[in-house]
Order: sequence, then structure tokens, then C-alpha cells
Amino acid sequence: MSAAPATAAVLAVFTQLLSPRWFACWQEPTPPPPRPEPRRRRKGKKPPAPSRRRRFYERIFSLRVTLWYFIFQRLNFDGTLAGVVTDLRAGGADRLGRRRGPKLSRRMRSTKTGAYSQARQRLPLALLQAALAELAATLSRLVGDDPAPARAPAPGRRRRQLLDGSTLEMLPTAPLAAAFPQARNQYGVSDWCVMRILVGFCAKSGAVLSACCGPVSYSEQAMAWSLLECGTKFTVWIGDRNFGVWSVVAQARRFHQDVVVRLTKVRARRLYRGQPMVSGEDRPIDWMPTRHDQSPAGLVREAVSGRLIYVRLTKAGCVIDLWLFTTLPAGEYPVALLVQWYGQRWQAELHFRSVKTQLQMTELDVCSSQMAQKEFYAGLLAYSLVRAVMWAAGERLEQGIQAISFSQARRVVLSRLAEWGRRYRSGAGNARRWVRLLVAEVTRQTLPKRRRKRPTEIRRVRHRQQKFPSFRGSRAAARARDLATKSM
Repeated sequence: MSAAPATAAVLAVFTQLLSPRWFACWQEPTPPPPRPEPRRRRKGKKPPAPSRRRRFYERIFSLRVTLWYFIFQRLNFDGTLAGVVTDLRAGGADRLGRRRGPKLSRRMRSTKTGAYSQARQRLPLALLQAALAELAATLSRLVGDDPAPARAPAPGRRRRQLLDGSTLEMLPTAPLAAAFPQARNQYGVSDWCVMRILVGFCAKSGAVLSACCGPVSYSEQAMAWSLLECGTKFTVWIGDRNFGVWSVVAQARRFHQDVVVRLTKVRARRLYRGQPMVSGEDRPIDWMPTRHDQSPAGLVREAVSGRLIYVRLTKAGCVIDLWLFTTLPAGEYPVALLVQWYGQRWQAELHFRSVKTQLQMTELDVCSSQMAQKEFYAGLLAYSLVRAVMWAAGERLEQGIQAISFSQARRVVLSRLAEWGRRYRSGAGNARRWVRLLVAEVTRQTLPKRRRKRPTEIRRVRHRQQKFPSFRGSRAAARARDLATKSM
């Protein structure tokens, strides 16, 4: 993509997400207060005029400003509420305020964080979900995918999503424990509330195209059913062995979608019924469900036609037996192309690492289930914005061209966002210049070329010795034990 189309595409991403017209549908005028019952009027006196509907009362933290700081808080290295208030008082969101009247930095006189905390609670969860959907549609046009085709497009224009799941942890509170219970195992109850998440990453740009969350008791396969139901036609889902089950494949075909999933050795052996297969073989089969296969409501339990592919690969001296099942036709999608597409699935693990480590989403500091979901979707919005800029800067994940550092790109986007909110005024020329400088700066943030392969590090964590023991269980029980020990 050349410089001019890339600049226009990134500008469309930001303007679509922060456009005042987009927020107008979420702002309803407040109804007038109830009037007292009218007294019996005298003869010849005119009846009182009907009261007018009030204008929408736009606070300092409007919906637009609150969404801006939700994203800013995830990109900022100081992710506290106090850091947001400090940036607002310094003029970090003056451009997002009203055109007439004093600026937001002058209107914000208090240094307390209560106003922003209440604004975060007022922000509808559906707004964040709709913003992520709008951003996904804009990014699909950016990478060249056909978002809503009338018929099956060419293989290069089909939307491909890398399907993978993970978990997020939160300190337990009563509202959180009701929505996201604590995990249990043979050793007892965990100290953390766990939220299971499922994300569909774009195979070309790495941005988030679809996502959902639920309690840890939900399986990833059941969550994939709802994600496939909301997906567009002719989408190709790429998943690992966790999603290589009949219910996921049948649900995809139900909504005119296709899959490329890996199978376990036991499930693949049952499908090819013990007949030997050689490397590179492509065998058409009909996948019949068993009595152990679960299915969503409304799904007909019948055979799904597809292709079973077996390939033996050698990587770093290790032999890998790869069984793939796909519903794509054999004419346009050869075995080599499908193996290459599945090889990109590992990018989903790297994307989760960026989301959790760089955006500090491993542990969510929230007290309610609504805020937990808002933080989840706000983090995905911030991550997708950075990925959109990285795509415009020239990074192509499917081709391995110009690997750009995500952490450095995040720093550049954060600094440019702060500059955009303080100095730049509205106008097409200033906006294009700002996006052009942003993309040019991210282009320089490439990863260094390593001359030799780094050795594999052990999975160990070095801890400092502390005099305090580790904390487990509830705080009330620990406080009671501590008071009883001191009294003795």
C-alpha cells in the first residue's frame, strides 16, 4: 500500500471512532422534570405552555471524552485514574470538547478522580462493543478484505480470523464472584476471579475483528458458537486442536463460513477409519457427529462434508504430524496454501502476549463485572488502533515483511495521540499531516536483525526473598488470625 492510501485509511479509522456524529445516536435529550398537577384555572386564563425537552447535558467527561480516555488509559504507562485527570488538566483532551466556551482543561478544576470514575460507569458497554465492530469493519477495508460479499470472493480477499482463547484474572469481590466465579481444582478454590475470553484476530494485520467473554465455567467451544453466529459470510476461521471438533465445524457451515482446524491424532484416526495416509494426502470425508459431540440450539446433527489433510513436517530437527480438516474446496485451496494459513495461527499467541504484557491486561483492577467487560473491550480497541497504524506503516504478518516492534509503535501512537489532543485543530489538512507523521514515525520502529538464534530460556521466575509470607485465602480470615496471634 502506498503512502497516500495508507494515510487516508488510518485517518478513516480515527475519524470513524471519534466522530461526534457517531456519538449522537448514544446521546438522548433528558426528559423534563414532572410538573405538578395544574390547579383549576379561572375563566379566560390561558393554559400553561407545554414544557420543552431539555438539551443533552454534556458533562466534562462526555461519552466521546470517556471513550478517548478509556483507550488512552490502556496505552498510557500510568494506567491509573489519577493519570487521566492529570492529562485532562494539562489539556490532553481540549480538542474533544465543545467548540464554544472554555476548554476542558479550564473547566476541570478538581484533582479528584471521582468524576472520571463515574463517567466510566455511565459509559454503556454496548458502545464499546459497537466501537470495536466499527473499527473491525474499517480495518477490513484497510487490509483489502471484502466485509460483506454477496458471493464467495477470491482466496486473497476472504476475511481470515485466527481463533484463540485465554483468561484474565481479577481480585474477588461479591459482584465479580457472581459473574466470574473463582476457579476450582483438586487443591481448592483459587484466590482470583477468572474471566475466559475468546478473540478472533485478523490474519493479515493482527487487529481484533471479533471477541467475547464469559465465566471460566464456559468452554471455548461453546463461546465459539456465539462468535461464529455473529460473523459474516464466507469468513475463514483458523483454529488449533481445541476447536477441531464437530460442533465448531457444523456451526460454521450453518452460517455459510469455512474453517481450517487442526485435529488430534485420535480424532483424525477415527475420521479416516484406520486407513493409512501418506504425507501430503488430501482425502474427502463426511464428518458424522457422535453421541459425545455437543451442539448449539437449532443445529441439525448431520454429516459435514470436508477434506482431511495429513502433512508430516520437520522443524528444528523435530517431526510434526499435522492433521487438518477444512471445508474449503480443493480446486482453489491447495494443500500447501492451507498449511501456510495454519502456520500463521501461532501469531495469535504473540498477539495475546502483546495484549496482556504491553497493555497490562493480565490482571484487571476492577470491582464489578460491567467494568471488567469494559476494560476488556477498551484494551482490544487500543490494541487494534496500534495494529492499524503498524499495517499502514508496512508490516505484513502473512508475508513476514518489515517486522515492527509493537512496544515502540505503542509509544509513538501514545505520544502522537497526546499531541493531537492538545495542539491540532479540526481540519482535513492538519489531520492528514498528523497521520502522515504518525505512520512515518512508526515505519522506523523496526525490530533488530539477530545474527544467531537465541537459546531457549527455561520457564522459571526469579523471586526476591521477602520477610513476609505469601498471602492466601480471604482477607477477613487472615485479619482474624493476625489479631488472635497478637492477642496471645
